[in-house]
Amino acid sequence: MFDRVDDTIVAISSPPGISARGIVRLSGPEAVSLAAQVFEHATGPGLHATPGHRRLMGRARIDADASVPAEAYVFRAPASYTRQDIVELHLPGSPPVLAMVFEELTAAGARPAEPGEFTARAYFAGALDLTEVEGVAALIHARNDSQLRASEALLHGRLSQRSSALREELTDLLALLEAEIDFVEESIEFTTSGHAIAILDKVAGELDALLRDAPAIERLEVLPRILLVGRPNAGKSTLFNRLSGLDRAIASATAGTTRDVLTAPMKVPGGEVMLLDSAGVECGPQTASQPSDPTPGEAAGSAEPAALAAAATRRSVGIADLVLMVVDVTDAPLETIRSLRSMLPRQRVLIVLNKVDAIISNPPLLHLPDPAVRVSALTGEGMAALQARIGEMLFGGVETHGAELLALSDRQRSALREARHALGRALEMCKNSQEIKDFAELLALEVREAINALSLLTGEIATEELLGRIFSRFCIGK
Repeated sequence: MFDRVDDTIVAISSPPGISARGIVRLSGPEAVSLAAQVFEHATGPGLHATPGHRRLMGRARIDADASVPAEAYVFRAPASYTRQDIVELHLPGSPPVLAMVFEELTAAGARPAEPGEFTARAYFAGALDLTEVEGVAALIHARNDSQLRASEALLHGRLSQRSSALREELTDLLALLEAEIDFVEESIEFTTSGHAIAILDKVAGELDALLRDAPAIERLEVLPRILLVGRPNAGKSTLFNRLSGLDRAIASATAGTTRDVLTAPMKVPGGEVMLLDSAGVECGPQTASQPSDPTPGEAAGSAEPAALAAAATRRSVGIADLVLMVVDVTDAPLETIRSLRSMLPRQRVLIVLNKVDAIISNPPLLHLPDPAVRVSALTGEGMAALQARIGEMLFGGVETHGAELLALSDRQRSALREARHALGRALEMCKNSQEIKDFAELLALEVREAINALSLLTGEIATEELLGRIFSRFCIGK
């Protein structure tokens, strides 16, 4: 696709499956004329006479005898994503309808787009640099708020702006070094070791900070895990549904209803977490780590599922970042806390005293071994305080970066490290010699290496193999 940027391409750009709306996108010199062969404007002269950044209402032909309601969005070059003419046809989100319009356009002469080809054209036209391209790819694959914020920071050029500023400073230094080399026989001093050290130290410090503070973008996919642990019928499922805003866990008055570990994302102050609801564990006369015997109403064969559920709970405890110990305040709470705590020797625990709506006054719970929050999962009382406490325990004292969060891919981190290593070698030269004329050529070589690494980061220097690896992550239509 890198050598066919003047073809007119077409793709179904909306996700697979049935939806209220689907999108067919064209880009290229014939985008408007090809779209006009399937789209008819309801009241106006049609696509050919339409300027850019316009929406037209009409119908799209899906075969010789049928059409569907449609909207056409027209973007004229160069004020478009690809810097070419773009037409988006917004249609009913029926896969057969989208496929029929797509076939009409390919039969008319449009070429099916390859994965990432729309964004590749934006890159080759200079609308995006390589870090922004990677921001588009990361945005497509984002699975949580942290990844979304990091992707938007890349897409909006945060990394590009920082690296370009550093490259400019190194380029200015390189120009002075080149002058030193060209006029080595003259008694003119264009720069000094001290000046070079100051520039190199500053840029190296910026790179160190970027490498230190920016997490790997892959790590943002893993959310902190919050596990609900408690006796059967302590209200864990009701609390899970209340906190997650979903209705995935079955809330029942029958103890032991939950047998599997359920998961759902949850927002708390400071970030996003993954909430896990586990099967209830018995405590009291038995140990908390052992499943209970079947109750008289249970079939004898149900003991094995109970044992499996308890084992799943113990495994989940091992991977949890925080355990919410859900305690029914109406059912021997102090005894329950002591028994459950024995199975959580090294876990961070927050005690959740549930069902406070069922008591008239606060229960006599003094000298608790861990922090506690009083809630009613049934009525919602105390939920805000619980979420705030979870956020404080997981994210307190940690900079969340907000919209400025930058996360680096392996490729970006590798390019920054390469630049940093070159600057380290350059600094060693400066510190081991007094006269810059004595090592100006070697110093210029290392500075040029650092500039090239930063240029590789933004794609000013890029190989076809590198571009192929990056654009292979894209889906068709983007």
